[in-house]
Amino acid sequence: MSHNHRTIYNMLLSSSENRSVPFCNCEYPAVTRSRHTAKKIERCRCGEDTSTRFDWIWDVGCAHPDTKITNGTEIVFHPVYSQGTAVIRGTQPLQQTMHHYWEIKVLSQLAGTDIMLGIGTDKVDLLAHRFKFSSSLGLDDQSWGYSYRGLTQHNGQLKYYGKKFSQGRIIGVYVDMFRGVLEFYLNRRSQGRAYSNIPRDSNGRIYPMICSTSAKSSVKLINATSFRDSLVFNCMKVISKYPKLLEQVNAIPGLRRHADDLWFLQLREPKKPDEFQRNNLLLEDEALLCGMKKKKFNEIVSNSQAHASTECISEDQIYDDMITEDNIKKHSLSGTRTISTSSSSDDDELALMISREFFCNH
Repeated sequence: MSHNHRTIYNMLLSSSENRSVPFCNCEYPAVTRSRHTAKKIERCRCGEDTSTRFDWIWDVGCAHPDTKITNGTEIVFHPVYSQGTAVIRGTQPLQQTMHHYWEIKVLSQLAGTDIMLGIGTDKVDLLAHRFKFSSSLGLDDQSWGYSYRGLTQHNGQLKYYGKKFSQGRIIGVYVDMFRGVLEFYLNRRSQGRAYSNIPRDSNGRIYPMICSTSAKSSVKLINATSFRDSLVFNCMKVISKYPKLLEQVNAIPGLRRHADDLWFLQLREPKKPDEFQRNNLLLEDEALLCGMKKKKFNEIVSNSQAHASTECISEDQIYDDMITEDNIKKHSLSGTRTISTSSSSDDDELALMISREFFCNH
């Protein structure tokens, strides 16, 4: 398989695997939104209302003129048509030395230039891109954003981060203002640490933010909680990693309250019924790639008519185009022996070291 073919194959495979699935199968009425009509949202009974606490809501006072905010939680961006980027921030800044977590449910299909969730300082101009289509959050060093395309951005630098998201997904944002860490969740499963350089000084204030360029795109804030860094908080972070230990904590009335308050530390994505089938498909793809590597390997060896032993050539090297037909001819003419990168000498030495360290009698 040539380098170009392999690149295209990996892009197709990653594009299909990088798309997330909805949090639940709840249906939303197909009603066209406008400035004067509100879409009736059916209540989800799949667990999204685990917490109804709101330490802050979306700021109506400094809202973008081309948005509609209902009850401080639901936002409709560009109700009629879009001519730029709308940026909304929360009513309260994130307090220093505290842990903050909030979740946003995507209520409509997402498309267009960008829809981003994240945070930004009070220096961010909310109207700077009113008539421009842009990925506003993260364009400068004053904001950090997670795009619906699966990318994160800060200081104008994009990087691949998590899966793509659209209607029906729940996006969680976790900010540790004690350590300066930002982390995003998708369908209540962590996507990993995104940034660890969030300012912790008191010179500037950091707000929750969201932006969209898509006409009639809609999201809803479903909870927003804040907690101080404490021994209880750090203990629950450890306990939540062990289901059996968590069950014991929930069985004690005095400790169950702490587990209920820190529910977001216990987030686990439910297993999908088709997970076994998807895993089998991945195994089939891997078998296909191995077959292609083997075929390429045999073609090079047969065409070169090399006298050197074929076991000296690593299949991974063939796969990565590190060894070509000319390389084999050159080595066969010179009579030199090619050393395989899959040699086990290093592994033997490591095994001996481990054996001496852990299994010898002291």
